[in-house]
Amino acid sequence: MSDPLRFGVIGAGAIAINAALEHLSKEDVRDKAIITAICDPVPGRAKILAEKYKVPAAYLTVEELLADPNVDAVTICSPIGLHYQHGMAAIAAGKHVHFNKTKATTLAECNDLIEAAKKKNVKIVASPGQMLRPFHRRQRRLVASGALGIPIWASVGC
Repeated sequence: MSDPLRFGVIGAGAIAINAALEHLSKEDVRDKAIITAICDPVPGRAKILAEKYKVPAAYLTVEELLADPNVDAVTICSPIGLHYQHGMAAIAAGKHVHFNKTKATTLAECNDLIEAAKKKNVKIVASPGQMLRPFHRRQRRLVASGALGIPIWASVGC
């Protein structure tokens, strides 16, 4: 058995808490993946989550996290508008990248990320997000067709 992949988590908001940190801290994945660092630009935010999830390192900047030799890969949980910037920085640092939801906001940026990853021989992957789940796709079709009338209120969240 090989050593677990050591993940750094970029961003310490709701997506990081409800997805990455919860999943990667489960007992059944520890032999495959562990969290070794977390970063967030909001002072104290990464530190609080590092303490809660027993993550050894907490940083304020992406650059600090990417310089950590105990990080093999990152999961990007920052706002989607920052995914391209954070992904390119991680690839340049030789880290494998998991994008929580979409890789970037344009096709050109996605193509840049793919090409950069090929050149650095690192893997990149994106989670599809909720919008591709069959239930949500069916709901979207129902709303778009008018079968549910005109929505006047909705509640969404992590």
